[in-house]
Amino acid sequence: MKKNIISRLFTAVKILCIAVWALSCTMLVAFKADKLYADVWAQLGLSQSKATTNIKGSFLSGYLQFYGARNIKNIAAGDRQAVTKDLLVYTKQYVQGDEFRKEYDAYRSQQKPSAPAPPKTDEEVRTKYIKELKEGIANLEKGLQTMADPEMKKTIGETLTMFKQNLKDAEANKSDMLNMMIEGEKQTYDYRKKDFDNAMEAWEKTFPASSNAYIKLRLQEMLDATEGVDFNAQLTEKYGHKVFVNKTYESKNPHWKMAFRAGKDVTTTVRGFAQEWIKELK
Repeated sequence: MKKNIISRLFTAVKILCIAVWALSCTMLVAFKADKLYADVWAQLGLSQSKATTNIKGSFLSGYLQFYGARNIKNIAAGDRQAVTKDLLVYTKQYVQGDEFRKEYDAYRSQQKPSAPAPPKTDEEVRTKYIKELKEGIANLEKGLQTMADPEMKKTIGETLTMFKQNLKDAEANKSDMLNMMIEGEKQTYDYRKKDFDNAMEAWEKTFPASSNAYIKLRLQEMLDATEGVDFNAQLTEKYGHKVFVNKTYESKNPHWKMAFRAGKDVTTTVRGFAQEWIKELK
């Protein structure tokens, strides 16, 4: 029984980070020395430094790292809804401030796809091709000087003749091979440009110019992931782990399951806060 209670307590703390994680998978909340939030972390038995480190890890990895939370039981013993609201209110204040906007803009720029290098000009492709042919001819001629095997010498000689003809054609701009290379350069660029355009479209949807629009996306992502949690679902033991009796629930996303384990009170608080916040973000 004690083991199950502790497990639920840890799960309850996880849900406190769902909304925060949904706001920004990689942003670090810089906790201020405010008494309200200092008290929250004191309940967890964490120093401010350790709390900041854990929050940073949470944002980067997408889940709450609560290593070292010695007094985690105190949260469950008190009002988990109140602690949840404290964290959500602070999060809202922070992410709608100038500091977050600057961090978001910087992060958004880092995620922006890089445009492909422009294609080589026809003359650049021609110059490179001619240079490679001349280098190849020089190497073949050098090889012939030391080649003793008659059959191999014949093969190298035939290749050398072909290279010289290719060079002659390229210098006279009559090379089919060169024309193919020029066309290939253009086609490769067009392919990369198409990929870039698609990546830019996805980037603009995932990271809108407005930080508020980004916040709204992350909030909705959390709401979608925790929609319709059946808090009355039955669990059973299987291979030493608790699993849902209803197999459909086992295929639910990790955050739906996290919400279930945290319980109705915390999940309802988080979802209600997010829904009201979204209404403000127009």
